[in-house]
Amino acid sequence: MIAFLKLLFWLVLCQLPGLAGAGAVSPNLEWFHSLQMPPFMPPDMIFGLAWSVLYVLLGVAAFLAFGHGLKSARKALILFIVQLALNALWTPVFFGNHRPGAALLLLAVIVAEGIWLARVLWHKSRAAAWLLAPYGLWLLFAAYLNAGVWILNA
Repeated sequence: MIAFLKLLFWLVLCQLPGLAGAGAVSPNLEWFHSLQMPPFMPPDMIFGLAWSVLYVLLGVAAFLAFGHGLKSARKALILFIVQLALNALWTPVFFGNHRPGAALLLLAVIVAEGIWLARVLWHKSRAAAWLLAPYGLWLLFAAYLNAGVWILNA
Protein backbone atom coordinates (compact mmCIF):
# COMPACT_ATOMS: atom_id res chain seq x y z
CA MET A 1 0.00 0.00 0.00
CA ILE A 2 2.86 2.40 0.81
CA ALA A 3 4.46 1.73 -2.59
CA PHE A 4 1.18 2.49 -4.33
CA LEU A 5 0.85 5.79 -2.46
CA LYS A 6 4.42 6.75 -3.37
CA LEU A 7 3.75 5.94 -7.02
CA LEU A 8 0.52 7.93 -6.90
CA PHE A 9 2.36 10.88 -5.35
CA TRP A 10 4.93 10.95 -8.16
CA LEU A 11 2.29 10.48 -10.86
CA VAL A 12 0.28 13.43 -9.53
CA LEU A 13 3.36 15.60 -9.02
CA CYS A 14 4.46 15.01 -12.59
CA GLN A 15 1.09 16.13 -13.95
CA LEU A 16 1.51 19.59 -12.38
CA PRO A 17 3.58 21.14 -15.21
CA GLY A 18 0.82 20.30 -17.67
CA LEU A 19 -1.84 21.70 -15.39
CA ALA A 20 0.21 24.83 -14.73
CA GLY A 21 0.47 25.64 -18.43
CA ALA A 22 -3.01 24.58 -19.50
CA GLY A 23 -4.51 27.97 -18.71
CA ALA A 24 -2.17 29.65 -21.20
CA VAL A 25 -3.14 27.43 -24.13
CA SER A 26 -6.90 27.84 -24.60
CA PRO A 27 -7.04 31.65 -24.73
CA ASN A 28 -4.15 31.67 -27.21
CA LEU A 29 -5.20 28.98 -29.68
CA GLU A 30 -6.42 31.55 -32.19
CA TRP A 31 -2.99 33.21 -32.13
CA PHE A 32 -1.29 29.80 -32.42
CA HIS A 33 -3.42 28.71 -35.37
CA SER A 34 -2.69 31.99 -37.15
CA LEU A 35 1.02 31.14 -37.27
CA GLN A 36 2.82 29.43 -40.13
CA MET A 37 3.73 25.92 -39.03
CA PRO A 38 6.75 23.79 -39.91
CA PRO A 39 6.35 20.48 -41.69
CA PHE A 40 5.24 17.54 -39.52
CA MET A 41 3.24 19.69 -37.10
CA PRO A 42 0.88 17.20 -35.45
CA PRO A 43 -2.78 17.95 -34.77
CA ASP A 44 -3.54 19.73 -31.47
CA MET A 45 -4.94 16.59 -29.81
CA ILE A 46 -1.59 14.80 -30.19
CA PHE A 47 0.10 17.30 -27.87
CA GLY A 48 -2.25 16.65 -24.97
CA LEU A 49 -2.05 12.90 -25.46
CA ALA A 50 1.75 12.88 -25.79
CA TRP A 51 2.29 15.05 -22.72
CA SER A 52 -0.13 12.96 -20.65
CA VAL A 53 1.85 9.81 -21.47
CA LEU A 54 5.20 11.55 -20.95
CA TYR A 55 4.16 12.89 -17.53
CA VAL A 56 3.14 9.35 -16.52
CA LEU A 57 6.55 8.06 -17.65
CA LEU A 58 8.22 10.82 -15.64
CA GLY A 59 6.15 9.84 -12.60
CA VAL A 60 7.13 6.19 -12.92
CA ALA A 61 10.77 7.20 -13.40
CA ALA A 62 10.64 9.31 -10.24
CA PHE A 63 9.03 6.46 -8.32
CA LEU A 64 11.78 4.08 -9.45
CA ALA A 65 14.52 6.56 -8.61
CA PHE A 66 13.12 7.94 -5.35
CA GLY A 67 10.59 5.34 -4.18
CA HIS A 68 13.00 3.85 -1.65
CA GLY A 69 13.97 7.12 -0.06
CA LEU A 70 15.38 10.49 -0.90
CA LYS A 71 18.41 10.69 1.40
CA SER A 72 20.84 9.24 -1.12
CA ALA A 73 19.27 11.00 -4.09
CA ARG A 74 19.34 14.69 -3.21
CA LYS A 75 21.09 15.82 -6.41
CA ALA A 76 18.79 13.74 -8.62
CA LEU A 77 15.73 14.99 -6.75
CA ILE A 78 16.75 18.63 -7.17
CA LEU A 79 17.39 18.08 -10.88
CA PHE A 80 14.05 16.32 -11.24
CA ILE A 81 12.12 19.14 -9.56
CA VAL A 82 14.00 21.73 -11.64
CA GLN A 83 13.09 19.76 -14.78
CA LEU A 84 9.41 19.86 -13.85
CA ALA A 85 9.58 23.58 -13.05
CA LEU A 86 11.34 24.42 -16.33
CA ASN A 87 8.81 22.32 -18.20
CA ALA A 88 5.96 24.21 -16.51
CA LEU A 89 7.44 27.54 -17.67
CA TRP A 90 7.55 26.73 -21.38
CA THR A 91 3.81 26.94 -22.10
CA PRO A 92 3.28 30.38 -20.52
CA VAL A 93 6.35 31.71 -22.36
CA PHE A 94 5.32 30.32 -25.76
CA PHE A 95 1.53 30.62 -25.59
CA GLY A 96 0.93 33.19 -22.88
CA ASN A 97 3.63 35.66 -23.92
CA HIS A 98 3.68 34.77 -27.64
CA ARG A 99 7.48 34.46 -27.46
CA PRO A 100 8.60 31.48 -29.58
CA GLY A 101 12.24 32.65 -29.53
CA ALA A 102 12.36 32.84 -25.74
CA ALA A 103 10.49 29.53 -25.53
CA LEU A 104 13.10 27.93 -27.80
CA LEU A 105 15.89 29.17 -25.56
CA LEU A 106 14.04 27.78 -22.54
CA LEU A 107 13.58 24.49 -24.38
CA ALA A 108 17.33 24.28 -24.96
CA VAL A 109 17.83 24.66 -21.22
CA ILE A 110 15.16 22.01 -20.55
CA VAL A 111 16.90 19.57 -22.92
CA ALA A 112 20.35 20.22 -21.41
CA GLU A 113 19.04 19.88 -17.87
CA GLY A 114 17.16 16.73 -18.89
CA ILE A 115 20.35 15.15 -20.20
CA TRP A 116 22.06 16.00 -16.91
CA LEU A 117 19.12 14.51 -15.00
CA ALA A 118 19.23 11.30 -17.06
CA ARG A 119 22.97 10.93 -16.41
CA VAL A 120 22.46 11.36 -12.66
CA LEU A 121 19.47 8.99 -12.63
CA TRP A 122 21.50 6.40 -14.53
CA HIS A 123 23.53 5.85 -11.35
CA LYS A 124 20.40 5.66 -9.20
CA SER A 125 18.11 3.62 -11.45
CA ARG A 126 18.85 2.68 -15.04
CA ALA A 127 15.17 1.92 -15.63
CA ALA A 128 14.29 5.45 -14.49
CA ALA A 129 16.90 6.92 -16.83
CA TRP A 130 15.55 4.88 -19.75
CA LEU A 131 12.03 6.08 -19.00
CA LEU A 132 13.29 9.61 -19.71
CA ALA A 133 14.24 8.62 -23.28
CA PRO A 134 10.77 9.17 -24.82
CA TYR A 135 10.53 12.48 -22.96
CA GLY A 136 13.92 13.51 -24.36
CA LEU A 137 12.94 12.53 -27.89
CA TRP A 138 9.69 14.47 -27.62
CA LEU A 139 11.59 17.50 -26.31
CA LEU A 140 13.85 17.35 -29.37
CA PHE A 141 10.81 17.14 -31.64
CA ALA A 142 9.24 20.03 -29.73
CA ALA A 143 12.45 22.01 -30.23
CA TYR A 144 12.22 21.40 -33.98
CA LEU A 145 8.58 22.57 -34.01
CA ASN A 146 9.33 25.56 -31.78
CA ALA A 147 12.29 26.58 -33.95
CA GLY A 148 10.18 26.19 -37.07
CA VAL A 149 7.42 28.39 -35.67
CA TRP A 150 9.97 31.00 -34.61
CA ILE A 151 11.77 31.07 -37.97
CA LEU A 152 8.61 30.98 -40.12
CA ASN A 153 6.94 33.76 -38.16
CA ALA A 154 9.87 36.09 -37.37
